[in-house]
Amino acid sequence: MKNADVDNGYAWIILICSSFVYLIIAGSLNTFGILYTELLDYYGDSAGNTAWVSSICTFFALGLGPFANFLGERYTYRRVMMIGSCLVLLGYTTSAYVRRIKMFYLTHGVITGFGFGLMLSPCSTVVNFYFKKKRSFANGIMVSFSGVGGFSFPYMYRWLIDKYTLHGAFLLSGALLFHSCVAVALLVQPQQLVEKQQMTNRKMISWIIYLREAKQRIFKVGLFKIPKYTICFTALCFQFGNFTGNLIALSGQVRSLDLGKQAIVQVLSVYGATEIVSRTFLGWFAGLNIIKRTNLLMMSSFVSSLIAFGIPHLPYKGALLVYAVLMGCFSSTFWSLVGVLLVDCVGLDNLSPAIGLLLFAMGIMICVSQPVTGWLEDSTGSWDMSFRFIGVLSAISCMCLLLGPMIERMSCFQKERKSNLSNIEKQMEEYNDGAIHMEETNDLVIKDCCSKSIDKVVTKQTEEVHPLYSQKNDPCMTHV
Repeated sequence: MKNADVDNGYAWIILICSSFVYLIIAGSLNTFGILYTELLDYYGDSAGNTAWVSSICTFFALGLGPFANFLGERYTYRRVMMIGSCLVLLGYTTSAYVRRIKMFYLTHGVITGFGFGLMLSPCSTVVNFYFKKKRSFANGIMVSFSGVGGFSFPYMYRWLIDKYTLHGAFLLSGALLFHSCVAVALLVQPQQLVEKQQMTNRKMISWIIYLREAKQRIFKVGLFKIPKYTICFTALCFQFGNFTGNLIALSGQVRSLDLGKQAIVQVLSVYGATEIVSRTFLGWFAGLNIIKRTNLLMMSSFVSSLIAFGIPHLPYKGALLVYAVLMGCFSSTFWSLVGVLLVDCVGLDNLSPAIGLLLFAMGIMICVSQPVTGWLEDSTGSWDMSFRFIGVLSAISCMCLLLGPMIERMSCFQKERKSNLSNIEKQMEEYNDGAIHMEETNDLVIKDCCSKSIDKVVTKQTEEVHPLYSQKNDPCMTHV
């Protein structure tokens, strides 16, 4: 990558390819609601157990972030993402022949999730190396392609299921998603990472050092010492819990109201279409620096919480369509801010491990949000408590950002206090060392004075006893 390629030239090719890959991954994950309702009808299992299929898949898609980024830096993003494309094809193909819901945990959950995991984090990271001034706008464009997938995939899944049944839809979808390898083949490793890897290769002398380097790079927990990163990390994780919980609850609510399968497609398509506009706009607006990016995220979390608490009181199709629009405008737009927020917190050099740690935590969060959302419906017979749970997650995200400045000031105060205490201790040590040195010097002076006084007394007494002693030591008498 040349300097001319930053914000220009081949950087736009990288953006287009990454956006297409993001369309494939996010479009598949976000429209799982179509497959979710079909799995509920086909296998007749509980809502919570069926939600585990999506949770496991998304957990690996996000949780492999630190490892995928490290492998991408080591062996290039292109190779790692190409392997991911092959695993996605394998996962969807094997899912076409599954006859029990628990086998979906392995085929669609683990295998497909591994494939998505090797693609998602490198795809989200590589764009940030090719853009600087237009980084916010580029991230907004890339994540908006999730909306393109969210708009088109529901119709595609519905048509494939109606024409070829559920298992035939999995088989054909796998072949379609495998086309992501074409976009992956056009990716070029950023020059900054190439030079870094060359330096690393010169330093590597054994596998022990290599593994130590990998551990430090993958789990760079020292980043949590940066208060701003810790605050944004926590807020993004809880907002992600709201986002993923909505993907299950919204489809389940439409199904519970007996509005028909086509209504599920319409609601998810409206949500996806809204994402296209809202994510692009937020990415562009964040780049203007009119409002702080953390404040933009806080406003999105606040509105997401309000609408989640309000939707249980409006069990109508029109209200659900409006909810889908608001969800696309606020609940999921945080993706446009992830890259730029993390660069603001830790810088570009630490972006790869920072994104990896965040995606890993998000993978853990989805294992909580989606199953709990389904289990609440199982226990209450309604999705109302599920939506309230989703609203609480966004409220926690908003509170983290609201208290963020105070936490940062407290952290700075503690650092200054520790620094002042350490300076005082150093000054005390220097003072004590000086006092000891002065005491030792005084002792030497006193000893020297005492020694001279004793010599004078002895000399005087000797002269009194032996008068010739003074003459002998008198220079004037040396001739005698």
